[in-house]
Amino acid sequence: MVYTKSDYALIGKKGITTFPKMKVETNYISDSTMHWKTTNSKGIVAEGDEKISYEKLTDNLHFLNWVEKNGYVISLIINTKDGKVKAFWSFNDEMARGKRNSTFTDGKFEFVN
Repeated sequence: MVYTKSDYALIGKKGITTFPKMKVETNYISDSTMHWKTTNSKGIVAEGDEKISYEKLTDNLHFLNWVEKNGYVISLIINTKDGKVKAFWSFNDEMARGKRNSTFTDGKFEFVN
């Protein structure tokens, strides 16, 4: 099969990202809006709508960032060609320097219909 640039586009499509402790179903509605739904390892579901910052780095590399109501700051680089995701999460932590903590995690991405 021959792939085109549009095959790797993210905006206007839906995807599932699987992280070690959760699955995230996302509708990338526009370059400024998305809807997400997470299911964690205990089966607890959460969802929300976010105003996002989006930058298309290449035809298949996409950078997204947003701030959630609970104070989490999420940054992702999604490679829609090879299905890899690199995520950086920053969150409130009263015991940490600056009362913030952070972590990197890797995930797998796939498009859904």
